[in-house]
Amino acid sequence: MGILSACGQDLKNVVPVKMTSYDSLLLSQLEKNSKHKKIKYALSTTSKLHSLKINDILAEENIAPNDDRVLNHFTWSYLDNYILGNGNYKAKYTFQPHEDPEIAAEDGLIHQSDLDELEIELLRYEEYDGEIENITIHKKFTFTIPNPVSFTEQEIEFTIKDLPYKIKGWSESQDLRDIDSELLKKEVVAYYQELRNILNEGSNYKYTYELQKTKYLEAALSAYLNKEEYLNMLNTNATNKITKNKMYPIENYSLAIEAEGRLVKLYRTDTEFLNWDVLIYEDEKYRNSLAVRLHKLKGSDTFEIITK
Repeated sequence: MGILSACGQDLKNVVPVKMTSYDSLLLSQLEKNSKHKKIKYALSTTSKLHSLKINDILAEENIAPNDDRVLNHFTWSYLDNYILGNGNYKAKYTFQPHEDPEIAAEDGLIHQSDLDELEIELLRYEEYDGEIENITIHKKFTFTIPNPVSFTEQEIEFTIKDLPYKIKGWSESQDLRDIDSELLKKEVVAYYQELRNILNEGSNYKYTYELQKTKYLEAALSAYLNKEEYLNMLNTNATNKITKNKMYPIENYSLAIEAEGRLVKLYRTDTEFLNWDVLIYEDEKYRNSLAVRLHKLKGSDTFEIITK
């Protein structure tokens, strides 16, 4: 048994966790990796009228990271959570017509002119102390449709070669599509319910230090954190969420299998929380959801939290 010591915390409050050889390897790489040039990538576009999957994972979209709209773009999808290092990757955009009648075409369809305005680009940048620097356009993408359509999916491919790290992520996970769908759903819901109960009991240290240690180690490597920053991240995530007796029930959900069968996640389907994670709690100011995806390592019978 090893103990991940949280900065500023009494050891009696720290959950002892068993470090795997892979966990120990990641931990040993943090210091060297943190000194590297902090290279990152994002997919960016002027459009808000789409959904995006990166490597078959539904991607979050974020407002462009400064007031003047970096390169005139409105949304960024940071690739950190969807790639495992250098390699060849795919992403798929799903486009819907404009909902605003003042902007939409008279026929309510998507036209080539709509796609021409997207400006979808793969951006390479560096990030230091939360500030985005040295942004360059790594690759531009254009789409063509022969006729106006009510719906279109467009796939892109790109290659990344200069990241200094490599993580396992879901690369050694089982293909969950091989499991009976009803049995899989039952197992996934049961695991989410267990997570919900742990959080509702206020056992945030167990949730963070024990159940998510590999997730946070991989996240720390891709974020170029050193060991102290990693431990601070753990401590912050274990202490800044007040979930005791504040968790919503797990309801109104659908099960999504992602990453070509390697990941699974429950999404809310009701209008109020559409596509939110199902682990929702309400504090004094806001309603929040905790991002979780699950996998099973090859040869394992149990789920683990692996990424957002």
